[in-house]
Amino acid sequence: MSYFADRVPRPSPVPVPRDAPRHRELIAVLAVAAVLTHLLLGQLTLLLAAVMYVINRVSRWRPQWLAVPAGVGLLWSLAIGPARAVADLIAGPRQVLAYLGGIGRYPGHLIRPLGAYSGLTHWLPEQFPLALILASAEVFGLSWLQRRLEGGRPWRPGLIVAARRKMTAAALKSGGVVSRDGCRVGLDVATGHAAEVSWQEAEGGVLCAGPPAGPVPVPGAGPDGLTENAFTLAHAAIRRRKPVIVLDLTGSSWLAGSLAAACVEPGAPFSCFGPDGPGYYEPVRGGDPARAAALVMGMLDWTGVGDRQRRSCAAYLTDALAVQAAAPGDRRVPVLDDLARLLTPDGLRQRAGLIPGYHPRRDVLADRAAVSAGLLRADPATVAVPAAQLPRLRASAPGRWLQPGPPDDPRVSLGQTVRDRGVALFSLDGGADGQAAEMIAGLVCADLMAVCRELAAMGVCGDGLAWVNGCEAVGEQVLDDLVAAGGSAGIGVVLGTTSAAVADHLAGQVGVLVAREPADPALIGRFTDGDGAAGVNGAAPAGVNGAAPAGLAGAAPPPGEDAFALLARGPQERILPHCRHVPAHTGGRLE
Repeated sequence: MSYFADRVPRPSPVPVPRDAPRHRELIAVLAVAAVLTHLLLGQLTLLLAAVMYVINRVSRWRPQWLAVPAGVGLLWSLAIGPARAVADLIAGPRQVLAYLGGIGRYPGHLIRPLGAYSGLTHWLPEQFPLALILASAEVFGLSWLQRRLEGGRPWRPGLIVAARRKMTAAALKSGGVVSRDGCRVGLDVATGHAAEVSWQEAEGGVLCAGPPAGPVPVPGAGPDGLTENAFTLAHAAIRRRKPVIVLDLTGSSWLAGSLAAACVEPGAPFSCFGPDGPGYYEPVRGGDPARAAALVMGMLDWTGVGDRQRRSCAAYLTDALAVQAAAPGDRRVPVLDDLARLLTPDGLRQRAGLIPGYHPRRDVLADRAAVSAGLLRADPATVAVPAAQLPRLRASAPGRWLQPGPPDDPRVSLGQTVRDRGVALFSLDGGADGQAAEMIAGLVCADLMAVCRELAAMGVCGDGLAWVNGCEAVGEQVLDDLVAAGGSAGIGVVLGTTSAAVADHLAGQVGVLVAREPADPALIGRFTDGDGAAGVNGAAPAGVNGAAPAGLAGAAPPPGEDAFALLARGPQERILPHCRHVPAHTGGRLE
């Protein structure tokens, strides 16, 4: 359980309308009456209350500090005895009232009103014990009333919070990102505790969204705070020896080195796929033909293609891959290249003729191949999409690594990564690699969802983390399915995006939102109550007149700080309106 899981932020007080009838006149009358009463009966209480009120306004401390003078007064009263403390408090007011009450018998008291305060230097200091308690209570009530009427200003953190901030920031900088139940992603400015995301919350999906760090992002530059929040989750998962799968579509040059450095201490195996290698990736080879066909379908761009043609293409690919598995060719030939040869009627028929006679399903596969070849001859557009896109993919820089590779060279396998509790990185650049990067991203997502479904079918918890950085390059439906599949298999899915439209859609699908400040009020509203869900403890999380909660909408981060807001759904819903990112140490590779 996180340090602040049970801390529900209180909503900002709603100011009383200033146009209420006789609003100012009533306040003025009450203030004058209170001052006159104090001048007559509680002079020391008035003086102490004025001093405490000035301190309270200037310091902006939380009203709990008033317990200190009240506690001193209570101990003082107990030391001298409650009876004496009360007698000392009422001695002065009793003298003043007696003096004023004798005006009927002694009219001269009217021209000598200061006579009521004779002996003031003697009885006024004796009021101190109970005057401290009364003044503290009055300032507390006045502070509450003022915040009720005006809305109040944010509290200033006290000494304990300031010290806790420094300790938490130092722990995060030294690499202390792992907590008992999850990951510390930053510093909660309000309390000084770490802003934490539990692994249970992460299984419901984590969205890291917000505007870019600058107007002109530099390709390959160091990460901004929002990206580092997601990396911190991956770093903590690696420290826990959870399997971690990272799909980076931003072309970040620092990510491979940082992940590799994070894997050193826990001894997690690390593999990397990218335009420059070094890992080979070929998930389509072997296994169930229907699963392999689904992977191929997931990597293709189906824009402008009807559902009927997509279903026909899926059926043809399933038959072609089944024939390919029954009559395998040279294993050194990439599966996608071999599949491209089967996208013609003659190619499929010829390969079906090579199925060995001892194969138990030879006749069934031959009949299916004949039917599919006949349908393809009647409608060649059935496989037009894979026939056009697969060769272009294989000719691209990252596509040339979609092959088995030499025996001694590294290979990337998501299933093996989960079994070995290792780390796999797919480093792609959506801008430079274009459609090839999007196709490989679709292939990775389809492969990951297939692994999640297999784990869920076996009843095995994946206990891992998947991170898609720059997820706007992937279809929204694919991301929705990925979050659902990951949750069913115990694998948390972290989605990072700077696209407002994509973030708005995904906010209704995930359980945790990390919003870079200045946070978009529409995004906050979409996450908190846009899907009909109630806010914290059933209360609407929106602010006054439906606005976003205080501190979330339009609040620019303090100078020099990379700030974000953390919101979480679940049994213990949390809204942390202002957190600060603290870069964690990862062996000197996080630049």
